[in-house]
Amino acid sequence: MPPIRDVEEDLWRFLRFVQVHLVLLGAWPSFTKTPLYSRILRWCRVVAVIFLQLSIVIPAILYMILKEKNGKRKVTLLLPIVFSMGRAAKYLTILYRMNDFGKTLSAIRKDWSNATEEGQQALRANARTGYKVALMVAICVSSSSLFFRVILPISKGSIVLPNNVTVRLLPCQVYFVFFDVQLSPYFEMVFTLQVCTGIVNCATQTGMVGIFSILCLHICSLVRILIGKMAELTKQSEFSEKVLHEKIVDIVEYQMKIKKFISNVELITQYLCFYEIVDDTCMTCILGYCTIMEWENHNYAAIAVYVFVFVSCTSFTFTVCYVGQHLINESTILAETSNTLKWYRLPTKTARSLVLVIIMSNYPIKLTAAKLIDVSLATFTDIMKTSMGYLSILREIT
Repeated sequence: MPPIRDVEEDLWRFLRFVQVHLVLLGAWPSFTKTPLYSRILRWCRVVAVIFLQLSIVIPAILYMILKEKNGKRKVTLLLPIVFSMGRAAKYLTILYRMNDFGKTLSAIRKDWSNATEEGQQALRANARTGYKVALMVAICVSSSSLFFRVILPISKGSIVLPNNVTVRLLPCQVYFVFFDVQLSPYFEMVFTLQVCTGIVNCATQTGMVGIFSILCLHICSLVRILIGKMAELTKQSEFSEKVLHEKIVDIVEYQMKIKKFISNVELITQYLCFYEIVDDTCMTCILGYCTIMEWENHNYAAIAVYVFVFVSCTSFTFTVCYVGQHLINESTILAETSNTLKWYRLPTKTARSLVLVIIMSNYPIKLTAAKLIDVSLATFTDIMKTSMGYLSILREIT
């Protein structure tokens, strides 16, 4: 077994990318008692993140209600509002479950330290996959945010109203009661503020998908280790009753350990997944509507940006559903392994002890969104179908 220090270095190398984003948001759990100034700094980051989200949502709602009179234009203005509200909901959930996430990370560290060399290979493989998933999400969300918050307003340029008033476009159209956002330096300040909000949204989305991937793929590693334990049970040519009894006890305890870990993970991820599904359904519908509107106006640069943002948003949900499907697939392999055990080679008394093991192994392992929807690729397909249905209804009523 490798030294504990080397094991921890391997683990934190895969976690460091997600850690950077959560530390930026003030949502990374503390494993030791931190000094007062660190806690104050963390809460300052939390307040700043919430302020940035509110600086988009509230002025955008005011603009939509008080300034915009066109019904179709109001629908397009929902895009930044829904986007920011979805990220804010995920951020508050991460904050609320930060201590639970810290406990699961401690459990993961313990699993890495106690695993055999073969088990650590499975842990490293899935951790490497989680790192690649988080990196891919970070690239997608950063690119889409750059296009939406910088390239899209620049591509549209300024608008000259019928009364010869020039309006400079922001990434998110907003209305402030106390000052005119079109005047300098207010325009530049609000533009910078919205770009900073985009950075916060990138960190929130990457952190959310990173948390889900780390926890879900760790469960996959534990299931893979359990499959190895069960496969090893009947490989021997001669069986010692005492050794068999110890192995069965070990398998049962490991199954209970996985069930407990899944319950803890469910507390953290169920509402994150729920908000992701609801957010993606709304975003896909609105993005489709915006694309159709820009097509009618022949604004092909804006269409390209909307399509890119659409691909980016759906890739987040697809990633979450794909990781959830991977866990379901590992659960299926576990069930197949338990059902194909050569139990007939074991002593009769010992073989009877496998009944409960087989029953527990056939119980499906899966994560849900608020205990309403299973997180799987079938769910992703349903999200796309539902979004297109809502888009058709939206076009009919506007």
